[in-house]
Amino acid sequence: MAASVPSHALGITRYQLFCATAASLGCFNFGWNFGAMNLPEDVIARCAAGPQQRIQGLPSCLPANNAVWGLTVGVFALGCMTGAIGCTRYADMYGRRAVLLYSNIFVLCSTALYAAAVNIPMLAVARYLAGVSSGCALGTFSAYVAEITTQRARCTLGSMLQANISNGIALALLLSLGLTKPPLWRVLFSMTGAIAIANVALLTMCVESPKWLVSKNRLPEARVALQRLRGSADCTEEFDTLVDNVRAEMGQDAYTATIIDLLRGRTPDNLRHQLVVALVCIVFQQVSGMSGVLFFSTTLFKSITAPVVGYSAAPTMAQILTSVLAVVGVAATFAGMFAAGRFGRRTLMLFAHAVLALCSLLIFVGSMWNINGLAIAMVFLFYSAFLTGPGPLPWVIPIEMTPIYAVSAIVAVMGGVGYTLIFAVGMVFPSLHAALGGYTFLIFAALNLLAVAVFALVVPETKDRGTTAMIQVHCVGVHNVMRQQYQLDKLADKGEEAA
Repeated sequence: MAASVPSHALGITRYQLFCATAASLGCFNFGWNFGAMNLPEDVIARCAAGPQQRIQGLPSCLPANNAVWGLTVGVFALGCMTGAIGCTRYADMYGRRAVLLYSNIFVLCSTALYAAAVNIPMLAVARYLAGVSSGCALGTFSAYVAEITTQRARCTLGSMLQANISNGIALALLLSLGLTKPPLWRVLFSMTGAIAIANVALLTMCVESPKWLVSKNRLPEARVALQRLRGSADCTEEFDTLVDNVRAEMGQDAYTATIIDLLRGRTPDNLRHQLVVALVCIVFQQVSGMSGVLFFSTTLFKSITAPVVGYSAAPTMAQILTSVLAVVGVAATFAGMFAAGRFGRRTLMLFAHAVLALCSLLIFVGSMWNINGLAIAMVFLFYSAFLTGPGPLPWVIPIEMTPIYAVSAIVAVMGGVGYTLIFAVGMVFPSLHAALGGYTFLIFAALNLLAVAVFALVVPETKDRGTTAMIQVHCVGVHNVMRQQYQLDKLADKGEEAA
């Protein structure tokens, strides 16, 4: 007997939370691999713990200069780009959950290489394979969560992407404090395999996206999956609306947009504005300065704090600050999830980029005038502000305004551009910071101010809007949302009521 509570009025149910948590372990693994390379750099690449020796047949360190180490760190992003683009087709063909599940094969292969690496190329290949898995996971997670959740739960559970990236970074850095010496850095890197095994175990208990099942005309399976996600609530109205909306979004039977279709404008709807929003979100996410801070926070703190002479097995102040930064990031992520439930996406993005610009300016002031406390405090505030908007929301906003047939293509384009920029920042930031010092953050301040201006012009509010309404309003070519704000809000409200 159906319950009287309509399912579309629900917030977060326990099974929705379970499925989102299971799917987000791939994001956790991304954070783990992102953060694990930070603290052990001196021990691995500089052989700071002593000359290279054999420990159980494996070298204690893998010597590399700055350029080679930067490439080894950055190749992870190239793997992410490969995964994000390559998994698009398979997510549409075989399902979101299936891609999340089988992408862990790449992590398990990388684990074996991490444990047995005898030179830098082997370590780089391991990071590339881990990146492929992470690219698949991050891109597919956004679509999966958007399609399994109710409208009220979507942003909070969607924010688990950034939450688990932050959690993965924090745990990797905290464990790094005790696992940087030879040969324990191999154990640190190889723990990514344990995360992958846990991910596989949990995903086997999750349902496939009901929206994807409807798009493949597997209606009985879609109804069962939706009911599991909504518990005892009455899903009749939501399921009927889902079927109608998916058929409307598909444009034509079994049509799925490719990346080429999207870039050349060959889709049933005019998605140029959606593409612009996606690119604006992801580009400013990466050029905000956060990737440089995350990749090289230990190096950054070394330039601010007192230098350490010689090698010490005990954590340095720079390493401790990096780990504390990651822990603060976890708290900031959950604060950002709360804020995302109360404030608009556009509002949070404008506010966060403005704060990033101010923090960048004050980091410059603190580093140039040796006000170390100010510089360190602003790095912490910079990271916290990033996690309230530019961290999680670029993966939420474009999906909330894009028809289902083009979601995977939009995510793939974002992934390709985003991970290319991560790689570029990872390669450029060390040399840029070495050459410019604190002046580097003046560049970031200017870029974040530019982001505020661009977001005000082109990024609409998507919170509490149905996807159908957003498509109706924004499939009209590139437009100035600030000038048309009230008209767009009125049309969106009408579209949502009609849906």
